[in-house]
Amino acid sequence: MICLFSGGSGSGKSELAERCAVRLAQKKGAPLYYFATMRVWDEEGERRVQKHRTQREGRGFVTVESPSRLRTDIKGSVVLLECLSNRLANALFGDGEKNPVSLIEGEILSLSRENDVVVVTNEVFSDGQEYEKETAEYIRMLGRLNCLLAQAAQLVVESVYGIPVVHKGELL
Repeated sequence: MICLFSGGSGSGKSELAERCAVRLAQKKGAPLYYFATMRVWDEEGERRVQKHRTQREGRGFVTVESPSRLRTDIKGSVVLLECLSNRLANALFGDGEKNPVSLIEGEILSLSRENDVVVVTNEVFSDGQEYEKETAEYIRMLGRLNCLLAQAAQLVVESVYGIPVVHKGELL
């Protein structure tokens, strides 16, 4: 199963996704993994990481640092991928992957064959700004990945000001 949670910065999408992952793991009695994709470059990044660690403290997550390739050898678990936009940025700009959309889609689909996968992604498409070529390509790729995963997902939720708006499926 794939569950996709999207929203703007600070919208509450991570909290909603974490609660979903915990409920799935409890329901199935399954191990709970947190794939952390952010590469920390500065103090602001470290604060964000610490905020997320504090949020999930005591919930039973095993954290797997995953800025590059995602582990696909896990079976019978619930995996929370936080977040798709970082994973794509790392693949595109840091790792120089030639086809990051196909690579990441393949990783997530592979994981979802043996696990429930809860994916957090970002809504970065409605600011109306024009960007440099590389950034515009990244935004296009993230949009494509979001569409592909939404099609494959059993649950698609957008967080709007902390309010879950279900576009596909039903919240647990």
